[in-house]
This record gives sequence, C-alpha cells and structure tokens, in this order.
Amino acid sequence: MEVVLKQDVPGLGKKGQLVSVKDGYARNYLFPKGLAVPATKGAIKEQESLNIAKKEKEDRNLQEARVNASKIEGKTLVFYAKAGHGRIFGSITPQEIANKIKSSYKVDVDKRKVLLEENLKELGVHEVIIQLHPQVRAKVSVEIRPEVGT
Repeated sequence: MEVVLKQDVPGLGKKGQLVSVKDGYARNYLFPKGLAVPATKGAIKEQESLNIAKKEKEDRNLQEARVNASKIEGKTLVFYAKAGHGRIFGSITPQEIANKIKSSYKVDVDKRKVLLEENLKELGVHEVIIQLHPQVRAKVSVEIRPEVGT
C-alpha cells in the first residue's frame, strides 16, 4: 500500500515522502496515529504543492541572506569599553555584536549566528564571522577602543 507520511517515521521515511508499506502496518499503526494518509491523487498533489512552497521559501531566505551579507560584508563595528593594560573590563558578547549590526545596518542577526569561540576581551581589531544562512557567511571587523576618561 502506498502512503504519504505526515511526520518523520524512523526507519521508514521523512515527512512528505511517498512510501510503500504493508496494508496492516498502514491501517493498524500509521493511520490511527496520524503518521500517514493513503496515497490518493489529492494527497500526492497536496504534498507536491507543499514541497514547491517550501522550496520557494528556502530560495527567498537564501536570497535575503545574500542581500544582508552584502550589506555587512567587510564593515567595521566600533565598540568603546573601559580598559587597562590592553584588556577591557568585561567583554564584547555576540548579543552586543548582533545589536550593533541591527542598529547600524538594519540587518536582523540572531546572537547564536555570531560565530565567536569566546567573548572579545582585548583591545584592537577582531575578525568575526556572521552565519546568516547555512550557505551564507559574512565577515565583519570588530574594533574595540578604550573609552576616553572624563
């Protein structure tokens, strides 16, 4: 019997796949649990349209990420911090970098997409990679300068 999976089923397939299973397995397990529906023309057509919509959305997200990457690629973000002996008191975190990108360049970046091994704690210029999409990365410079005392 052919069925269209409504959810991922371990050992059988992923959501949206058309798979062939034994009649009893489909009637007694997959259908009652809502894991699959019979592979009718309507169900197959619906799944194809969902797959097309999903692909279009992924393409739009990729295009948007490329545009955003071009806005911030190679830019320098300047932070001022209290410092002593070449080190700052505290640190510059991924959240602060994401907020600065959002306020300066109108690009919404999740703090988890700012790829830092550890928070920035030293004065100077640091290269930081921003992961905007699984296929798109942008490199920005983060410059940390000492605050001028009043």
